[in-house]
Amino acid sequence: MMESGVLRIAHLGSGIFAREAHAPVFIELQKAGLVQTDVCWSRSIESARGLADVYEKGLGTAPEVLAGEDGLQTVLNRDDISAVTVVLPIYLQAGYSLRAIKAGKHVLSEKPIAGSTEEAESVIREWKETSGSIHYCIAENYRFEKAFREAASGVKEVCGGVISASITAFVPFPEGSKYESTQWRRDSKHLGGVLLDSAVHFMAGLRLVLGADATEVFSVNSKKTAHMPQVDTFNAILRFGDKFTASATVTYATSTHRFNLIVVGSDGVVIVERVGGGYKVTKRRGNDEPSSVTHGFCGVENEIDAFVRLCLGKDPIDPSDPDLLDPIHAFSDLAMIEGTVTSGERFVPVKPPPRIS
Repeated sequence: MMESGVLRIAHLGSGIFAREAHAPVFIELQKAGLVQTDVCWSRSIESARGLADVYEKGLGTAPEVLAGEDGLQTVLNRDDISAVTVVLPIYLQAGYSLRAIKAGKHVLSEKPIAGSTEEAESVIREWKETSGSIHYCIAENYRFEKAFREAASGVKEVCGGVISASITAFVPFPEGSKYESTQWRRDSKHLGGVLLDSAVHFMAGLRLVLGADATEVFSVNSKKTAHMPQVDTFNAILRFGDKFTASATVTYATSTHRFNLIVVGSDGVVIVERVGGGYKVTKRRGNDEPSSVTHGFCGVENEIDAFVRLCLGKDPIDPSDPDLLDPIHAFSDLAMIEGTVTSGERFVPVKPPPRIS
């Protein structure tokens, strides 16, 4: 299904993120001779054409445009297409991913993996049972940001035993903004609304930096805006077994943008702060002078490059890349948000990842 080391790909879903985040990366990879985008598919022909136009502007030629169920079947039946991206509303992601897997396509699905842990476990099990050598990967860009990987190394380097962690995220989500205006977000058919859609990133970052999974969560949730259909704010305590706890304060009801993650250990501290077009990572051991480094945003580029390399059988840039694409990580991110949304102001267990061989 691959010719001359080129991954031939179709994009399932042609919305904002596919156009503005994915397409520029795939265009550069096509210029480098690693991929060829053959098809832009969407549920509507207008959306598919919009994505194809981005490729035409970037490459001088446009991929084929297909839409609807007949167009999807055409994509899935084509033997020359080896892989697909799935960038669709949350309630559709898992189902479309599984259809592509069963058609023998490698899949890079946007986060979150599914609308619930029950659905996520089902698709992972079916992939394991039917996939053979098919790669099923979840695009969680926080796992591929250099800053978060630097912070994870810093925790091991300077923190000693972790005592506690905290994450604070203020994310404006005003009425009429481009993502808020999408109908599927306004309809919000998935559990947790914007929290599952966006705050799953923060759980992914927290898990990566700490190198651990939460076992219980307690959360107080609230709805502070009139225009969002579900809760938009939470204050949570996450237990990581008997090792340590972490606090998380997240809101989408503010007009101020802020993100920081702090890990406090017996020997030192690591801080990640969002600054301009990236993140600043500060490490400090004891009373030593702190050291800081800033990394620009690079997660989307890195995760797509890692997926392409995996499908082509090329060596990864970082040895951990293939593991960090594994859907089990995405399951655990989702489980932490699901626990947060459903805790009902009491401690509830965080569902552990399924044991599937």
